Amino acid sequence: MTLPTHINHPQLGLVHITYRTNSCRISARWKNGRVHINAPAGISLTELSHAIDSLAPRLEVRQPSLKYHDSQSIKLDGVEFVITRQSISPDKITARPSLPAISIGVGTNYDLNAPETTQTISRLMCRVANRIAPQLLLPRARALADALGLKVSSWSISTGHTTLGRCSAKKEIALSYMLVFMPQHLRDYIVWHELAHLSEMNH
Repeated sequence: MTLPTHINHPQLGLVHITYRTNSCRISARWKNGRVHINAPAGISLTELSHAIDSLAPRLEVRQPSLKYHDSQSIKLDGVEFVITRQSISPDKITARPSLPAISIGVGTNYDLNAPETTQTISRLMCRVANRIAPQLLLPRARALADALGLKVSSWSISTGHTTLGRCSAKKEIALSYMLVFMPQHLRDYIVWHELAHLSEMNH
């Protein structure tokens, strides 16, 4: 019998299932608004259903709660993202990347409660953050370096999500655009950390 790759669960909704030959246990996580299950290849449908039922309460508690709504204002240091509805292009989500306020226009054909809409808005906000990062982050970073009397050969913006900053042996510092979404004191902390590498690369 062929095991299903999707199950409609009464609590979790549509559950995606991947069977792995090298797996001996079941694991589950949220991804893009859906539950994804990894299960051993030899599992029976009864065992799988029982496992999902037992995991459901914990998964419900850990369900990501990020959602956007009409007229929402997301205020960050130096920039504000404003989510609005727009009917000019009902099948599009648009953005005007100009500081200090960024307007994100969500077409009226989009369901703001759908996980796919949340993902699309989040991706667009990241693209906008990458675009505005040089003018939002770099002047402050240069000022912090100048205040300490430190010389940086070049500054740039990177697309790293887990590496928020890096400093090369050539004294080139790159800051992740993700710092746009962080408060100013944490942005400063990352900059100071990278500036410390100018004196000691292995600090």
